[in-house]
Amino acid sequence: MSDYDLEWYNSFFGPDYLKIYSHVFDFDQSNEQAKFVQDVLQLQAGDHALDLCCGQGRISIPLAKQGINMTGLDFSKEILNMARLEASNAGVEFTAIEADMREIPYVSEFDAVINVFTAFGYFYGDAENQKVLNGVAKSLKKNGLALFDLLNRDWVVSNHIEREWRVAGDGTKFLEERNWDAFHGISHIKFTIMAPDGTTTETGHHIRLYVATEFTRMLEEAGLSVQQCFGGYDKSPFDISGKRMIVIAQKD
Repeated sequence: MSDYDLEWYNSFFGPDYLKIYSHVFDFDQSNEQAKFVQDVLQLQAGDHALDLCCGQGRISIPLAKQGINMTGLDFSKEILNMARLEASNAGVEFTAIEADMREIPYVSEFDAVINVFTAFGYFYGDAENQKVLNGVAKSLKKNGLALFDLLNRDWVVSNHIEREWRVAGDGTKFLEERNWDAFHGISHIKFTIMAPDGTTTETGHHIRLYVATEFTRMLEEAGLSVQQCFGGYDKSPFDISGKRMIVIAQKD
């Protein structure tokens, strides 16, 4: 049995989460990633797509601007409210659903499902993570496509750094401490946030990372077959040296 909070995701996704990753959530990068998603999934205006673990809507909203009917599902009420506000400010339609990703409440509804920024592997035990893929397959129309943007486990292992500091423009300091559990394949990360006024907060996440062969087997079990795999949003081929594993799978 694990000695960490198995339901860490209940408290992690809030203002601190947005601060920690603010340097990768910038407008231009989000737009470029949304363009990649639209291109590789061949999404057209009028298509229906589900953004699974949509966060603040940074991918959904650019896609909605292209006329794609976007539904976002997330467990965090606070983050979903941010997404609703962003969509309203952008003048686009966006359906936000508060739900557990293991319990996607749709059947044969979507032309595509997207799951980006390693928003998979949150749960302790492969059976629980398998429920997510089963729900994705159930929610897709026949021949629908799913995109999973995950960290490449091989890259994580070969580039492991135990401690790393980063300083934001406002002077906030972030300490990221990493512990790789090779036996269970879980990346444990603790963040310490030190604000300019001296206030310190701690948070963290614990994510099960899969190698490509493991993830492919899980997709097949769900009724999804791999069509393509990229090593990044630049459409580079997937290999052991790439940081990301972006898998495109189709519902059988």
